[in-house]
Amino acid sequence: MFSFTAGFRGAHRLGAAPFKASILATMLVWSTGYAAPQAALAQSVSQEQKTFDIAAQPLAEAITAFGLQAGVQISVNPALVADTRTDGVSGTMTVEVGLAALLAGTDLVWRRDDSGIAIVQGVSGGPIILPTLTIVGEKIERSYLDTQTSVGVATADDIDRYKLDELSDTFNTMANVRLYPSSQANKGMQIRGVSADGVSEPENSAPTISVIIDGVAQSSEALRRGSRGTWDMEQVEVLRGPQSTLYGPNAMAGAIVMESQDPTYDWEAATKGVYGNDERHDGAIMVNGPLMEDQVAIRIAAESRNHYKDIDQATEADSALNEDQYRSIRGKLLIEPRRIDGLSVTLMANDIFDKPSTSTVNGDDHFARQYNSLSSGFSTEELRKMNANNYSAEVVYDIDDSLSLTSVTTFHDASLTIETAPGNTAFIRDDKRRDENFSQDLRLNLEGDSALTGTIGLYTARQDKASYGTIFIGLGAGLGVTVDVHSDARNTIDTTAIYSDLRYDLGGGFSLIGGGRIQRDTVSNFIDRDVTSLAANTAGFDITFAKDMDEKRTDVALLPKLGLAYDVTDNQVVGLTVTRGYRQGFSQVVEETVNDIREVAPEYVWTTELSWRDESVRNLTWGANVFYNSYQDQQVTISNNNILSSFNAEGSYSYGAELEGRATVMEEFSTFGALGLLKTRLGEVNASTCASASCEGNDFPEAPAITASLGGAWDSDTGLFAAADINYSSEFYSNSALTNDDTQRLNDFFLTNVRAGYRYGSVRLMAYVDNLFDKDYQTSSSANQTSATVGDGRTFGLQLDAKF
Repeated sequence: MFSFTAGFRGAHRLGAAPFKASILATMLVWSTGYAAPQAALAQSVSQEQKTFDIAAQPLAEAITAFGLQAGVQISVNPALVADTRTDGVSGTMTVEVGLAALLAGTDLVWRRDDSGIAIVQGVSGGPIILPTLTIVGEKIERSYLDTQTSVGVATADDIDRYKLDELSDTFNTMANVRLYPSSQANKGMQIRGVSADGVSEPENSAPTISVIIDGVAQSSEALRRGSRGTWDMEQVEVLRGPQSTLYGPNAMAGAIVMESQDPTYDWEAATKGVYGNDERHDGAIMVNGPLMEDQVAIRIAAESRNHYKDIDQATEADSALNEDQYRSIRGKLLIEPRRIDGLSVTLMANDIFDKPSTSTVNGDDHFARQYNSLSSGFSTEELRKMNANNYSAEVVYDIDDSLSLTSVTTFHDASLTIETAPGNTAFIRDDKRRDENFSQDLRLNLEGDSALTGTIGLYTARQDKASYGTIFIGLGAGLGVTVDVHSDARNTIDTTAIYSDLRYDLGGGFSLIGGGRIQRDTVSNFIDRDVTSLAANTAGFDITFAKDMDEKRTDVALLPKLGLAYDVTDNQVVGLTVTRGYRQGFSQVVEETVNDIREVAPEYVWTTELSWRDESVRNLTWGANVFYNSYQDQQVTISNNNILSSFNAEGSYSYGAELEGRATVMEEFSTFGALGLLKTRLGEVNASTCASASCEGNDFPEAPAITASLGGAWDSDTGLFAAADINYSSEFYSNSALTNDDTQRLNDFFLTNVRAGYRYGSVRLMAYVDNLFDKDYQTSSSANQTSATVGDGRTFGLQLDAKF
């Protein structure tokens, strides 16, 4: 989803307010010591890239500073800006884009006149100009026009307007990005047909998608639960395609960057309450304010969500599977000491509890929404509860107008408890997992008007993952005897890297894109599993085999990036890039053995991508990317009769396209759209069988050929507002269904969501309906359709929120 301007011509409007024509006395704001520039010069300057660093402050003072930094003369009536503040503007951009950001949230517009630039009050009924969107996911601020990476974006306004309460809701507004819940309350996000676990879920492997919340990379367990809240988020960006150059580990398929709102030096607060069917009741609050004037500010945001799924549990004890609980509290502290000019420190701490409900069903009719754990055997549902903590310290020091040094230190820890469905007494699991990740990223940012821009960085990280658990299999669960399993496993990844992502202006509209990463990973895999049973080491039941492994391997990866961009016009850019992605190799115990070891090689992908960005039509912005992925040693896991084996596949590939855009159609109405096209093909797997079949040439699981979305929002001066969106996924195969069995092919579906309400001042009352037409659909399926995960039916409710 996009929310940014397509161009600036004539008078520029950033808000709707009545205007009475009159001749106003103006206050001249001189930006230089020489004669006032003429209109022609102002028009030329407004297209140049300038570097701005203007903090939140009274608007009159900010306009003065803006004129000085832009090198233009600006005139404004003092009465128009009295008692008005701005959030400021920082970064490298055109004067047009900077003015839009500076005046955002006011009813003021700007236009060129004989003396330069004039700021006036907006004309009622004039067209709305959407604020320019700044992309931050490439570790340096760039406009969308200058970003060749395929990126889907949901801003704070998008989240609020379309009620995108969860991360998965933002995905549904984008092309080739989706999240499909599966069994055990797992949530499988995918980018371009590759799940965060890969095309299947290899044991001991690294994720393929990196989720970064305020600079903190989430662990593999936190990808599945814990990283779903969007309250007080400033922006969600999904960077499609390999992001290994910038993010290294776990970013071969893409990166999801979530940035929460930063503290400001103004007192403000917000609150929200939701009450809906299926016992939904949510609450959220945000408080922000200065602790020391213009030097220290704090922001605290908290949310709680509770919901009860409508699955009919055959056993009363299993009703706990229906309970969905999510809580998050986040604090951010901003420190900008006056005595150290150019220094900014942002500290963040975030505590999360997440217990997702499960929507697994079984029986003859899955859309009867019934589940019986007593008939599920080994595939019983589980209660999974996650506690996660994120900590980050970002230190930025501006060396001069074009150079800055950034240090980001992060720590993430997550603890997960796993228990089987209370109603299943034949298969009992008690498992505890703990993830601890530390990272240090130190980078030099090159910005400003110089020909060379981008970032150069040093990175080090350590990922520790430990699990300890027991499994008890009683009589009647499939073996005819009891099996008692005790398991202790630990995986560690130590990473060091040097990287760069640079752009050089060659002149004549051409820019060279270049960069790369040299990364060294040391991977340690340990497991000690004891089995007590008369059926120990029973062929056909790998779970009965004891396991013993203590292995270490080191991989060094070279990950280049090269491309070329060309400014066709001031508002149209075409680009071509070639990038290499990677995830590290690992070791595992060979299936149905105790200590035979198989080494699984690192996985690589070469991605060639053609991009187009267009802001040539006023109030319309759109972009398109066409890509081809060629995989080397793709890591896959084959399941044969519940026995999992990991291998490398050769010759896998995928190709497709994304088209996304947004427009303002009239003063009160805006719209967005997205279309994703995808074709995937699995290569040759070096295994004797693929579940007694051949996997070569099959589609990737969870890779719909078409994803699409369309939405519109209406916001009237009367206070009435409404919004609606539709998203579509074509048919696809369930998670890990490498065999492409027809029983695991899931039908396509449309989902429609609507919201409408009334705003009075800063208070808003809204009614919402999700899945308006109560569409039945599946998001995962077991082999032979013995069980499946179904999507939510129609849900509805009321939301009351306010800002102060």
